[in-house]
Amino acid sequence: MTFTIHTTQSAPAGSADALAALERNIGFIPNLAATIAGSPTALTAFVAMQTALRGTGLSALEREVVGLTVSHENASPYSMAAHSTFAAGAGADDDVLDALRAGQTLPAERLEGLHAFALAVLRSGGHVGDEALTAFLGSGYTPESALEVVAQVAYTTMANLVANLARTPVDAAFEPRAWAPVAA
Repeated sequence: MTFTIHTTQSAPAGSADALAALERNIGFIPNLAATIAGSPTALTAFVAMQTALRGTGLSALEREVVGLTVSHENASPYSMAAHSTFAAGAGADDDVLDALRAGQTLPAERLEGLHAFALAVLRSGGHVGDEALTAFLGSGYTPESALEVVAQVAYTTMANLVANLARTPVDAAFEPRAWAPVAA
């Protein structure tokens, strides 16, 4: 089965507005969103969540740390390339970006606290232990931040699942940061 990478002209009627909103948000329509456009409901949810997450207390870089953490864990080449590009644009140092792309501990203490918490949320299905939550809060985050991390994990997981299912090709804009999982 193949999935169509839609344009605003080929997408179902209910997807055109959401595609246009996404284009306004980031300047172009990524292949992932163009694929999700095959379902107006899925695309509307995807764009609404992306837009809402821009209003969190997490910085753009912190959201990308979560995005890369989740995308690495879900072995999503498309999302790793996209989030790597966005993280670099948000000011990620090369050592932080390299560690995230390799699934390693981050050299920045606060970002490592975020990275470890996002992994705990994802791997435990939200059944995060007191020690992990305490460590996260000790990194300078708040209970509100914890909820925002959960929302970012959910959003990124949706993107990863679609990209992996549809085998979405990496956009030219993300190609310089292409990524492949390391064989076990």
